[in-house]
This record gives sequence, C-alpha cells and structure tokens, in this order.
Amino acid sequence: MEIRKGKREDLQYLPAILMEAYKGIEEYGEKNIEKARKYIEDLYEEDPECFFVAEDNGKIAGFIFCNRFWYSKFEHSHVGAIHEVVVLPSYRHEGIGRILIEKAMEKLKPSKIELWVGEKNENAIKFYENLGFKRREKTGKWIRMVYIA
Repeated sequence: MEIRKGKREDLQYLPAILMEAYKGIEEYGEKNIEKARKYIEDLYEEDPECFFVAEDNGKIAGFIFCNRFWYSKFEHSHVGAIHEVVVLPSYRHEGIGRILIEKAMEKLKPSKIELWVGEKNENAIKFYENLGFKRREKTGKWIRMVYIA
C-alpha cells in the first residue's frame, strides 16, 4: 500500500469510490454520481496540496481531502479541516484510514483540526475518537469533531 499525493488525474476515479463507500449510510453521501463528481472537484480546488490517495498495485483503495485554510465559524478563526476520508469497504480494517488521517494531520499541523461526521455513523465517530478527536457541536444530522495538536 502506497500513500501518495493525489493528482488531478485521480479525480476521475473518486466519484465511484465515494458512492461505494457510502453504501448503507447514503444519507451522508452524495445523491448521484454527478453530484459526487462536482463535490470531489470542489474539494480538490479548495486545497490541491492537501489531497492524498492510498494506492494498492495501481488501484485507489482510499483517499482524503483536507484544507489548510479553512475558516471555522465555530472557532472564529482558520483551522485545518478534514473534509472527506474514504476507504473502499474491501480495504477497511487494514489501517488505511488511520494512515490517511495521519498524512493529513502532518499537512495541517500545528493548527486545530476539525471535521464533520454523520450522527449515526458510530463506526466513524469511534474511529475519530480513537485518533484523539473530541465531539463538539451538533448541527442537524452532523457532529463537529475537533483535534487540538
């Protein structure tokens, strides 16, 4: 498994990966492949230097988008933000998500880091808590979690 900086060419593969990863928790994902494509493009444009992929023999197994310049209305300042962490179901429980988060955190340090997770996505919430994130505000169906370096 190789973790590398993502490239624009990788974007074409990500919408399908995103849709597959959200099976069973569709309420937190994109409604269709076109919306997923637009979402992925927007994330890339926000901070192309903060995009990484996990690759297994040329196949993308997971990816992460983060942003070094995110303005948090809750913090009233800029923070590091993790916008999307995705690992294909067939690659889960192999430590890929943890490695992707650690790679993003290297880029985002020394700032406070926030992310949002679906309130019913207990597996993800526990995963983030195990990495040191703390639950904060809840807005609608989303929970904001914060990591302070």
